[in-house]
Amino acid sequence: MLQLLLLLLLLLSISLDVSHLIAEAAAAAKPPVSFSFNFSDPSTYSLDDLLFEGDAAKPKDGLVDLNAGRSCYPYCPAGRMSYAHPVQLYDDTTGGEKVVVASFSTRFTFTIRPIDDGIRGDGLAFFLASYPSKLPANSFGGNLGLIPEGTTTAFGSDRFIAVEFDTYNNTFDPKSIDHIGIDINSVVSSFNTTILPNFSLNGTMTAHIEFNGTTRMLVASLLLAGRPWSAAPDYQVSLRLPDPITSLLLPQVAVGFTASTAEYKELNRIMLWSFNSTLTLVNQGT
Repeated sequence: MLQLLLLLLLLLSISLDVSHLIAEAAAAAKPPVSFSFNFSDPSTYSLDDLLFEGDAAKPKDGLVDLNAGRSCYPYCPAGRMSYAHPVQLYDDTTGGEKVVVASFSTRFTFTIRPIDDGIRGDGLAFFLASYPSKLPANSFGGNLGLIPEGTTTAFGSDRFIAVEFDTYNNTFDPKSIDHIGIDINSVVSSFNTTILPNFSLNGTMTAHIEFNGTTRMLVASLLLAGRPWSAAPDYQVSLRLPDPITSLLLPQVAVGFTASTAEYKELNRIMLWSFNSTLTLVNQGT
């Protein structure tokens, strides 16, 4: 009888230890990133969840101003707002050669408005880059806050994937002024571009970007000013990202917005932003 009692106590102890470990693991695991920020409603966001760089300003009057539309003195403006926490783009810790890639979707409402004489420049972009985000020095004008002036390609921790909403015809841009494109490590040569009628990127618009981790397809859709969210997109641009995705970015990335101007100025503002991903955050030390 005593042996049976001791055995029961041992089994109970093991059960409690296992339950404790399971509870600890559940508490440590973080759910996939999911948020919906309405910058006219402070209850929907916390400044602790946002990182502002360069000329980007904290929310005011229901919007985030990315570059303030100021002049090029003492330097031309560029600014970023990003999610302040890492997003798991892929998990390469599963063993063997298998890499699990996240799917994600993001939707945002933004405004582009010209200043002064009505000539705009240079646009804004949604980006994925190394975490934490780091605004490159002298990344004004057509560099869109993604790449330093005088360089054409980003390497190492400066690599990025971006969907650009471009409002100025730089020498390296398509002949049309307004266009949307998908950039990988360079703004000089977009991998895919959709031409828009000139002055289309004006006013308040909504964009929806989806990435399928299985097919590697990145699709960006744009609704022009005055169109409801439920409407069919006015324009789209898409690209199947090159394999392997591990060569493009690190497993954990920063996501957010970047904008810049130069001689010609515009206001680039974010009003609403939602983001949803499918991968939980992985401890890179394991």
